[in-house]
Amino acid sequence: MAVPKDFVDRAIKSVAWKMGRFDMLPIVFGVVMALIDISMMGTLKLVDQGKLAYAIGFPIATVLYAFEPYVFLKAMTHSNMVVTNLIWNLASNILVTLAGVLFFGESIKGLKWLAIGMSLFSLAIFSYTE
Repeated sequence: MAVPKDFVDRAIKSVAWKMGRFDMLPIVFGVVMALIDISMMGTLKLVDQGKLAYAIGFPIATVLYAFEPYVFLKAMTHSNMVVTNLIWNLASNILVTLAGVLFFGESIKGLKWLAIGMSLFSLAIFSYTE
C-alpha cells in the first residue's frame, strides 16, 4: 500500500535537494527526527531536574515523540530504512549531545569530541550519491 500524499510531499517536491553529488533530503529528515528527539529528551530532562512537573512533562514528551513514526515513514519514501535509520541515529547523537552540553551544562571531553566529528563525517558519506 502506498503512503498517502500530503502537504509534506508537495513541499519536498518544491525544493532541489541535490548539492552536487550530495542528496540533502535524507539529512533533512534525519535532522527533523533528531529535533523531535531533542524536544522529547529535553522535556524529560527538565522533569528529571524538577523544573517541570511529571504530570505535565511526561505527556508533552509522549505527544512530541508520537510524530516520529510519521516523519520516519515520509523519509522512507525517499530513501531505504537502513540509510534513514542510520542518518537519524547519527543526527540525533550529534544534536542531543550538543543540547546536553549547551543547554544543560553537561560535558564531554577528549576523544568523545572526535567521535562527534566522525559522526558528522559519516553523515556526509551517507548523503553522497554514487
